[in-house]
Order: sequence, then C-alpha cells, then structure tokens
Amino acid sequence: MSIHSLLPLEQGVASIEGSTDLRSSLTSLVKLAAEGAKSRSASLYVLDSEGKSLKPYATYGLPEAYIRGCGDVLVGTQCCGRAVQHRRPWIVSDMLTDPLFADARIASEHSDIRAAFSVPVIDASDKCLGSLACHYSQPYTPSSYDLERNRVFATLIAFAIAKHGVPLVPANGSVAIV
Repeated sequence: MSIHSLLPLEQGVASIEGSTDLRSSLTSLVKLAAEGAKSRSASLYVLDSEGKSLKPYATYGLPEAYIRGCGDVLVGTQCCGRAVQHRRPWIVSDMLTDPLFADARIASEHSDIRAAFSVPVIDASDKCLGSLACHYSQPYTPSSYDLERNRVFATLIAFAIAKHGVPLVPANGSVAIV
C-alpha cells in the first residue's frame, strides 16, 4: 500500500474529526469511498428501526431513477441487503444477468448503473448499521483491495456514527437522500 493510497483514509478521518454534522461527515466518507474505488457513484443505506429493511441515507452520484427503482432494500435482497444479511462483502458484477438481483433489475435497466459491490457497516459492539456500496456503469468485479479499502471506510462510517451518538433513522422511519 503506497502513501498515496492512504490519502483518502486520512481525508476520511479529517472529515470525522472536523465535523459537527453527521450527515455531512457520512456523505464525505461515501464520496471518498467512491473515489477510492474509481467509481462515479456510491451509497450508504442504513437499517430501519426494525432491522428489516435498508433506507438510503447518503448517496453520491447515483441517478434518482436507480434509487427509486431499488426502493427500500429488504435485508437479504439486492447487493446491500445481502451484505447486511451475510455480514460480509457482496458483489453483483452484472445487474442485468445476476439472478440474485432480479427484484431490482428494472432499476438498472432504467439507469446507467450496471454493477455494484457492498460491504456491511458494523459498529464496535458488532451491530450491523447498514451497508456501503460503490456502483459502476459497466459490468465490474472489485479486487480484494477494493473490498478491503471499503471495509475500512465502513469502519470509519461506524466510528463517525458512534462519535455523534445520534440515531440515523428518525422514529418515523423516514430518511432523506443526500
């Protein structure tokens, strides 16, 4: 790992330390994760209060049609929901052909999003908070380095949430898209 590859992580730590606003810190981390993964778009989906579905909390560069098409993501479905359910990275190399992405295929067909990989966001007490994903406009399979780097960003996200000590999902379950 080169010194240059550590710069986004240093920027991520700086965004946490220098911010009093959780949403801006998390949005910054999502953007840095995308840039590090050479992606034009990324997302942070968080678990609802019942732990049954994921809702978009912070997005970077994702088309609105894709976000609407995916809707709230049930745990165990799509890329993000499977990463949360299995508590490990999940890869969808081609959304148009992956049978496990069938329930949201129309979202890919109506946008330029074709592939994604997602890692769970797990806090220090081993609670899964949500999922961090990077998205691509062409079929794509991430390297082990891509996955590990985004695990680090997911850890930074969990740290930022703990630092701010506020719930991500309001009691009414609504989450704004950034």
